[in-house]
Amino acid sequence: MIETIATVDILNLAIDQIDDGKTDSAKDTLITFRDKLQKEIDAFDKWAQAQSDIHTQLELEVEDK
Repeated sequence: MIETIATVDILNLAIDQIDDGKTDSAKDTLITFRDKLQKEIDAFDKWAQAQSDIHTQLELEVEDK
C-alpha cells in the first residue's frame, strides 16, 4: 500500500508540474520514478534467477543420489 501511495504522490507531482507549464520537470519526475521502479524490477529478476538456479541445482543433487 505504501508503494501505491508513493506512486499517486509522484503522479500528482507530475500533473501539478504539467498544470504549471513545467512539462520538462514533469517528464524528469516521471523518468526518475520509472528508472527507480526499473531498478527494483531488475534486482528482483536477478534474485529470482538466483533462486531458480539454486532450486535447479538442488533437484540435480537429489536426482544424482
